[in-house]
Amino acid sequence: IATTICCCLASQHLPRTNAFQPPRSSGNAISSPPLTSAASSSSLQAFKWPTLPSFTTPTFPQTNTDKKSIVGERNGLDANYPWRFEGRFIFRPSLVRVSEDVQPPSSATLLSLFGYSLGGSVVLEYDVSPVGPYTEYVTMGGVVGLGQVDVGDNAVDGRTLGVGQWGTNLYVSTQVAEDVCQNVWGVPAQVADIEFVEEGNTLIDGSDDGDVGSRGQRKFQLSGWDNARILSNDVDTNSKRYGGIPIYWTPTIKALWAPLLFPGKVGEKIMTTEEKDQQQQLLPLHKLRLSASALRLKRCKRMISSSSTAGEGGEIPLGLTLVVDNVLIEIGERVAGNL
Repeated sequence: IATTICCCLASQHLPRTNAFQPPRSSGNAISSPPLTSAASSSSLQAFKWPTLPSFTTPTFPQTNTDKKSIVGERNGLDANYPWRFEGRFIFRPSLVRVSEDVQPPSSATLLSLFGYSLGGSVVLEYDVSPVGPYTEYVTMGGVVGLGQVDVGDNAVDGRTLGVGQWGTNLYVSTQVAEDVCQNVWGVPAQVADIEFVEEGNTLIDGSDDGDVGSRGQRKFQLSGWDNARILSNDVDTNSKRYGGIPIYWTPTIKALWAPLLFPGKVGEKIMTTEEKDQQQQLLPLHKLRLSASALRLKRCKRMISSSSTAGEGGEIPLGLTLVVDNVLIEIGERVAGNL
């Protein structure tokens, strides 16, 4: 086969003779005058050799097993922040009791004063996200500090975060939202029945530990949600946003941090043997950017039953909520290298 190919290639460079006539599309023989070199070149270009079979190793379509490329469209507006969320949220602060039953997050320290920390709940309604519209409910466990994070390829690249807010549980309203949280960012999210009731003069967080939805999932109900819509419906949804506030995010423990990062390694912190075992794994770190068009402080009620773990002094609502509308939350890739 190789010899045949070489002979065929060599024949293209041999002088043309009348004995050799390139094949024509017509079946009738047509006489022609002696060919010039230019005509010879044109005739050779018209000749096409048959396609030879390929002797290379065949390739087959490969199944993409990278879940990050399957779930979560990169819908960001900035190359440094490939994912974006748009909508509105409320933060309802409460004083939460830190008991022995509370399991503090790994690689961070739970901060408290007189047995209480600042927690509460964050409720979000996303109109735009990498997986479409959905809602989210986060129970906040308290204030944390000294978060040990990974900013490189090995443990020696550890750094320490200053102070942040830790979420004990994160619930979402759709299965695809749970998938994107778990597979793309490593957030331990759970699907729940999250119900918004628009009517009402005051925001009411009526969620309870024992509430179960029709599908056997945790149920959360927010009444008076129309109060979270600061911007009227006739306002352009592309109204100007302000802020661009940088925030650090450690998704595996559902914590948001002030943008303060100090040099230091886990090993430099004085810890017991048990604490060292718990903090061998440095937390993955992402950068967030937060912008919004409007924010307000509004009254908010918290309905707690006596049987709830939040009752009997377990949670002391402050009666107010921070409402943020037309928010833009941008998420960057995992930090690995220079900040």
